[in-house]
Amino acid sequence: MYYYLSIGSNIDPETNIARCIETLLTHFNIAYLFPCTYTAPEKIDSDHVFLNTLLIIESDQEEVELKRLFCQIEEALGRDRSDSRRSYKDRTCDIDILHSSRHCSPAYFEQCHESYLQQVLSRTSAKAEVSIYGLKFSDRPAAIYFQGGAGDKAVIQYKANTLQNRVEA
Repeated sequence: MYYYLSIGSNIDPETNIARCIETLLTHFNIAYLFPCTYTAPEKIDSDHVFLNTLLIIESDQEEVELKRLFCQIEEALGRDRSDSRRSYKDRTCDIDILHSSRHCSPAYFEQCHESYLQQVLSRTSAKAEVSIYGLKFSDRPAAIYFQGGAGDKAVIQYKANTLQNRVEA
């Protein structure tokens, strides 16, 4: 099963997004990873800019198991999941499952109407340079190299981003 995820952070976002992606790589194959994009806070009162990305992972786990793991990753990165107002506060990491499917199709994200997700898809949005396992990943979606252990995974190939071209048309 493929799971379509949104990841966001507005506390030390370049570091926390990278750590989140690296942690996810220890558990899953990432089929598709969008550029990390700076976005304005939505539905929270904050002066801290967010960094968001979209990705597709492959997993045989059930959604409830994945959500449990994602909450553990958020907590390991410093998010207080016990705070009842956590959705309205700054956060080190937020991982949301947007969709699941037996097919991997990055075009699914075109259906997402939240402005911060549309900003990730837009070529004109400000992209962040994030280091994943010491390799810079920035302005285009990427394939991920899955050789050996998690520490051996690295971004090796940028793909033409026809999806972003369609979204902005």
